[in-house]
This record gives sequence, C-alpha cells and structure tokens, in this order.
Amino acid sequence: MDLNLEGMNIIVLAKNHNPSIVSKEWLKDNKIIENNIINFAHTPAFSVVETETFSFVEDPDRLQVSIKKDVPENIERLQKIVSKYVEHLPETPYTAAGINYLYSIYSKKDGIKSIYLVNEEKFDKLFPENYQLGGFIKFNYGDFLVRLSLQPEDENKIIADINFHSEVQNAQGIIDMIEKCLQTKEKAEEVLEELFDE
Repeated sequence: MDLNLEGMNIIVLAKNHNPSIVSKEWLKDNKIIENNIINFAHTPAFSVVETETFSFVEDPDRLQVSIKKDVPENIERLQKIVSKYVEHLPETPYTAAGINYLYSIYSKKDGIKSIYLVNEEKFDKLFPENYQLGGFIKFNYGDFLVRLSLQPEDENKIIADINFHSEVQNAQGIIDMIEKCLQTKEKAEEVLEELFDE
C-alpha cells in the first residue's frame, strides 16, 4: 500500500468572524502570514489571502487555512498561522475546530471491496460490471468526532478524506485542538494503514 498526504486544512468555526479585519496588511503586520502574498480579495463579507504555500479564506461563519503544496513539510507552519490568528482575536465567539486530511491510497487489494464486503454474491449480481465501493465511517477519537470518507478513484486508487471535528467554546480551546495536528495525522495514518494492510 502506498499512502500519500495530498491536502490538509484547518477550519475554525465561529458565530461571527469579522472578515473586514482580515486584510493582507493585518495578516502581515501581525506576522500571521509571513510569505509573499500572491493573491487577495478583501470585502466586508469575505477575505481571501494566498501565498505560494497557503490559502486563507474567511467569511462570517468560518475560517479555512489550507496548505497548497508540500503538505507534510508545512503542517507545523499551518498550525502556527491558525494559532496566531486566534491569539490576535480571542474575543471572537469560536464554536468548533476541524482538522482535515486528504490522502490518496494505492492498494494492490481489490479496493474497498476487500475490506468490508460481506455479501459479494449479491453485489456481483446487482452490479455485474466492474463496480467499485466507497464508504463512510464515523468514530470518536479523544475530543474529536472523526468522519472518514473513502471514495474509489480507479481499481487501485482510493481517496480518503478524514475530518477531526471538535466543539470548543473559546480561543484557548481552539488553540488546544490545533496543537493536536500531528497526533490526529498519526491517527489518520494508523487507521488507513490498518484498513488497507497488505
């Protein structure tokens, strides 16, 4: 099995983010984003700021900071960006944090079918051509509710989207959850490696 981390983002939900504050100048002045900004849009309803490595999108309900390239090498930088943002706006009524990973899995097994197909005869009868299975698994991990979505891309490639979601009530709660990025990444990879163990 070959497991590749292709995408990652952190989402911070709040009752009322204030996108009008989050300009490229504000992000630079507060050392939240230190790389060169290559794209931005700033309105009262939303704010978008992009560097070569990160994408920062905010509207009144959510902040999403994503890694655009070299994902594994930039996880700690992503954590720092979101933590610094929250530290500078502690009065925001935060409600939840989400840490999301997107993996591609190349497996010699028969896709997801070999993991949990109970009645293969029934499926073969219903879908006589080369069918592929997907799946959705939900479980608890510490303070997180985890949702794992498995989608077949082709016979040997599966896309795994895994979301670690935690309800929080304040800025410190958000920071505490964000500090668990490496721990949640390890759990995501442990689950996927066990599922697709060859």
